[in-house]
Amino acid sequence: MTTASTTASATAFAGDFANASRDAWLAAAEAALKGRPLDGVISRRTLDGLAVDAITERVPPRVVVGRPAGARWVAMTRIDIGDPAAANAQALEDLNNGAAGLSLVFGEPGTSAGVAADTLDRLDQALEGVLLDLAPIHLDVAPFGGRQSAALATALVERRKIDPASVSILFGVDVLRDLVRTGALPRSWEAMCGRVAGAITGLSRRGFTSPVLTICGRSWHNAGASEVQELAGVLASATEHVRGLVAAGLSVETAADAVSFTLACDAEQFASIAKLRTLRLLWAAWRRESGLPDRPVHIHVETSRRMMTLRDPHTNMVRTTIAAFAAGAGGADSIVVLPFTSAFGASDWDARRIARNAQAIILEESNVHRVADPSAGAGAIEAFTDALADAAWGLFREVEAGGGMLAALTEGSWQQRLADARAARSAAIARRSAPIVGVSEFPQAGPPLAVVSEAGPAVAAAPALKPLAVEITDDVAGFDAMVSAYHDGASFADIRAASKPIPSVVAHPIATERLAEPFETLRARNEAAPSPPSAFLALVGPIARHSGRAGFIRNLLVAGGVDAVDGPVGAEPEAVAEAWSATRAPLAILCGSDDGYAQVGAALAAALKARGATVWLAGKPREGRDELAAAGVARFVAAGDDALDILRSVVDLPNRQSAGAAR
Repeated sequence: MTTASTTASATAFAGDFANASRDAWLAAAEAALKGRPLDGVISRRTLDGLAVDAITERVPPRVVVGRPAGARWVAMTRIDIGDPAAANAQALEDLNNGAAGLSLVFGEPGTSAGVAADTLDRLDQALEGVLLDLAPIHLDVAPFGGRQSAALATALVERRKIDPASVSILFGVDVLRDLVRTGALPRSWEAMCGRVAGAITGLSRRGFTSPVLTICGRSWHNAGASEVQELAGVLASATEHVRGLVAAGLSVETAADAVSFTLACDAEQFASIAKLRTLRLLWAAWRRESGLPDRPVHIHVETSRRMMTLRDPHTNMVRTTIAAFAAGAGGADSIVVLPFTSAFGASDWDARRIARNAQAIILEESNVHRVADPSAGAGAIEAFTDALADAAWGLFREVEAGGGMLAALTEGSWQQRLADARAARSAAIARRSAPIVGVSEFPQAGPPLAVVSEAGPAVAAAPALKPLAVEITDDVAGFDAMVSAYHDGASFADIRAASKPIPSVVAHPIATERLAEPFETLRARNEAAPSPPSAFLALVGPIARHSGRAGFIRNLLVAGGVDAVDGPVGAEPEAVAEAWSATRAPLAILCGSDDGYAQVGAALAAALKARGATVWLAGKPREGRDELAAAGVARFVAAGDDALDILRSVVDLPNRQSAGAAR
């Protein structure tokens, strides 16, 4: 299952190090960790159960063929400002300062979610000064707006009298993505495929060569998909589309050549690199199984939305930079880096500049694009690529055996797979075994940083509806009619009004959630409360003995918006209990070493409980837990516990209404 070229000799870089064997690396790692278990550091299992071993011997390079060696990927920027004039200003700013292409997000007049380029004049305004034969464009279309947007882009190319063959446009059509975004198809599956086939034929006759289908893995990713599910999902979706297009009259080769893919890359660097390499292998295998000649497929990447955070948003710069590097190293043909404030909605000029510059720095400083498949020969990534390919191909075959992706979506089985994966990942995040820096791990205390967002000026209302002079049918004639209508001044609304929906296929829309949302929602609610929840830290022993667990508890409490009140250091149990009485905190948490707990833990817990405190303890001592529980410790809190459950339990404890109340 490879589209690869193999070179006979590997790099001799590792040979520059004496004893550069796996055993030598393991010995060095064990020495550096000073007795800490090695397995959890250098190896792990993914959500799919695949083993990832960081220390793996190099193998002969197998170059996965994609973007040519030395060719830069297209560094795109996301243009989603509603007003076409403002969107144009941003587009020109980006293109004049390092961007090579644009991802144009289509919106509607009166909304802020995307450019209101719903007529030929407005699209022309949004792309004024953009040389379409030099700057590749990705159309990020509204649900079921792919054919309309493609026809509008066609009309613009014709208006400007540009050779269509010189234009690179990813037209963004994916009917199944739109089905799970809205819950229903506006026409039967067969009619929808007829529409797409008509668009492919109409564009081809005019001389366009870019792929019309952009099978979207972002939807699966943002709904919680694992790497295997994202890969199997796009493969099954592409297969369903090709099958429908063949039924609509296209050849298998024409339909397959119309396919491109969009994936999401996150801060799991090696997994993201392997995911892109795997997709190329899978699609090459698919083409061979279909009797088609090998041909590289365009892979467009957007940095992951689900990994973005509202709290401590500047940490998103690190996440998106890692993701962009991984996408480039993995062989992406075009990349969009989301601004670090994208979780807030609209992003300001500065956030967009930083996103644009991230790609420029990666390209100019790392030179990763100058090497064909930089990870070829890296044992860990090669092994993970093969494991992903086998697992994703197996899951793809399961979906096909069940009737294909359309059946999986209408039955709900695919949505259930994604929900199960999302639940498993959410559990790991809640336990902080999958920590989110700035949110669940190392959160900043205090109010959130102010983030400036710019929605842009108000967008003029949509033109009044007007009847079309042409009939919009579900075939190539209908596509040609749309192009003609746009030349005559028609809008998206006019086209929709001329083609009333007749829903016939329904599916449950997929749920999406950013990974940080549960922690962020809890913290925001607690910080906004008239009397935020709090917890008292009963510090056991000197700083050197209690600082580790006290720091662990403080981080945990801050992550949930719970105030931490430090008690006195080195005080007797009664003095600590007295200090607790002067606070409004209903909860006291013992923080110290196991030795300290053995010496004074039970007495301290008993004194606090006698005053009316709910008593918890940081850690799970190997000895004396029964005695501590008998003295009043109601819960032992340690790494690996469900942090969200702990924080919610703190919140559920009612605040004491008066400080210093007699106990």
